[in-house]
Amino acid sequence: MNVINVEDVERELRKIAVHAIYPQAQQWVLSVARNHILGKIGEKDADMNFRVYDPDKIKPNVSKLPLWAKEAVAQNVELHWFDPVQVQRRPLWQAINIVVTWFNIWPPTDTRLRRLDRINFHTALAGAAMWFQDVQQNIWEYVKDKPPVAKNYEHGFHWVRLVTVLHFEREGRLMNHCVGNGSYYERWRNAKSEYYSLRDKHNKPHATVEVTMDMRRQGAVVQCKGNSNHKPGPAYQPYIRRFFNDMHWTISGDLQYID
Repeated sequence: MNVINVEDVERELRKIAVHAIYPQAQQWVLSVARNHILGKIGEKDADMNFRVYDPDKIKPNVSKLPLWAKEAVAQNVELHWFDPVQVQRRPLWQAINIVVTWFNIWPPTDTRLRRLDRINFHTALAGAAMWFQDVQQNIWEYVKDKPPVAKNYEHGFHWVRLVTVLHFEREGRLMNHCVGNGSYYERWRNAKSEYYSLRDKHNKPHATVEVTMDMRRQGAVVQCKGNSNHKPGPAYQPYIRRFFNDMHWTISGDLQYID
């Protein structure tokens, strides 16, 4: 595609590239994405982004074109003009933004970063689209609540304390129970109970515990729930029992859920 104002395309790409945290991702935008837009763009995206150059309707006029473009016009070669108005509202550019966001979540140790320039546009787009769809369907898996850690154990398992609305809501959504409905948060605010969550190394919850405290700050477990209010799985039971013992809590509820 013979594009007159390539600099406008490159300017829009630089606006996206600055949001990439890895130099390799920035270079991908400025090379792989650029080459796709200027040479391999699909018909639908081309229609949304480019106009066939008509010197009577589109600026600049012929006198202001670079030499190569003037020669092309003289030879009746079709030229294209990139429309620089409200570019970021178009699907193609929104998709590139999603690709960059996808690159940004890769860990620095991801071996794909070393060969990012070999990942073609369509492959990156497909990977980012699958990731984005998963985010939309499982948004609470990606929301990081960062609650305070109460106890660390081996294999990345740890117990955290729920102390904000976000902590309670995320816990309830991922565990499919009612701790996030607001009433439990109010109980915590009124110092009636404390709430803890068993997390793995990916911050995914596997058990939710409610503890009441007496005047001497001695705790009693009144609830211990797994996903959907079921009994926590066997893999998590050792961490549950050890935590209760380490905290010197008694158990007054959900005894059938605790091995």
